Amino acid sequence: MIAASPIRKAATLARRAIEAVSALRRDRRGVSAVEFALILPLMVTLFLATVETTQGLQADRKVSLAARTLSDLSSQATVISNTDMSNIMDATADIIAPFAMTQAQVVVTGIQTDILGVSRVVWSDARNTTRYTCGQTMTVPTELKPLIGTTGFLVLAVVKYYYTPTVAYLISGTVTLSDRLYTRPRIGETVSRTPSQGVGCI
Repeated sequence: MIAASPIRKAATLARRAIEAVSALRRDRRGVSAVEFALILPLMVTLFLATVETTQGLQADRKVSLAARTLSDLSSQATVISNTDMSNIMDATADIIAPFAMTQAQVVVTGIQTDILGVSRVVWSDARNTTRYTCGQTMTVPTELKPLIGTTGFLVLAVVKYYYTPTVAYLISGTVTLSDRLYTRPRIGETVSRTPSQGVGCI
């Protein structure tokens, strides 16, 4: 038997290599798995970012609704008792739910502006934070102040929420969400607060 020449061996090997490459090119069984492995990190990133962003926007919306509710309910009465204020604060907590009220700070304040245009606190209530001091001077937006020589009354609601992402993938740490709203009394010219310790000006 005559041994194959080196040239024939090389040609045979080259032909087999070409056939193997052609077979691999025709075999697409693993393409989907490779493509999935390539896009999986991107898909996970987009999913986690969407979850965080959605929760953050929901929390921010809740803060705005809570401030509106707090100010609106407080301005609908002529006199607010301790029981009334407790119910108003509870309603605010219900608006913030399912987010934890322990992460929220809520303050509602009655502000009286005198004939000289000076605005002061006449009563203030708070939950999870410190209320304003009775008699404290307040800065009120110019467009909401009464004309000089007349008096005015406003109810100010301030709500803050310290949002911490559940996943903490895209947003790290705690984000402070806040909103404030001024409302004029709906009935009468002022809203009085039944005096209790540290709440109303006695």
